[in-house]
Amino acid sequence: MVTTTTTTTTTRTTSREVSRCRRRSRMTMRAGRNGDASATSASAASAFLGTWTRDSKHNQHVVAYLVAHGVGADAVDRSRAPYEQTWTPSASGVDGEFTVRTTTPGTDRTLTYPIGAFVEKYETSAIFGKGPGEVTRVASFDASTRTHEVKTESSLGRETTTRTVSDDGKQMMCVRRFVANCEDETDYEQLEVTSVERFVRVA
Repeated sequence: MVTTTTTTTTTRTTSREVSRCRRRSRMTMRAGRNGDASATSASAASAFLGTWTRDSKHNQHVVAYLVAHGVGADAVDRSRAPYEQTWTPSASGVDGEFTVRTTTPGTDRTLTYPIGAFVEKYETSAIFGKGPGEVTRVASFDASTRTHEVKTESSLGRETTTRTVSDDGKQMMCVRRFVANCEDETDYEQLEVTSVERFVRVA
């Protein structure tokens, strides 16, 4: 059965005029270092666009990451299963904001990552739980290093997902660092897992 997750994002409170001024300010500050900042940002963002598939042979600690999220006996199978993402520009048109469709066996999810804080709501999640819930996320994009980063707070803990695209645009590395919540405030030995996945461009 294919599960489709519906998500929402927080409402932006800044006006269009303020947003335009802020973008112009960022462009001015970066111009001396990067030349045409707008072109640099657009070029970096375009490097993420397309369809990527995971090369599971290069997984590092993915099984441990899944187990830390409560995945049971099928963690090994899931770590080796087909995993594909298609990145497209978001409707906002802002460089560094993406809409990402993720497909794995049993999952078909589309989520938009705006720059800044937003809330993802889900009916069921392969990572965060089978029941309805929500997680708080903060997304950022660094054009100078071609890095997209998402920080997530959930009932399980907090994690940072960092994706970078290679200079030739053929590979995307995904590093996930997860720190589990303490069950007891006096328990200072928190579970921490860092996994690495390599994706290759297929389109």
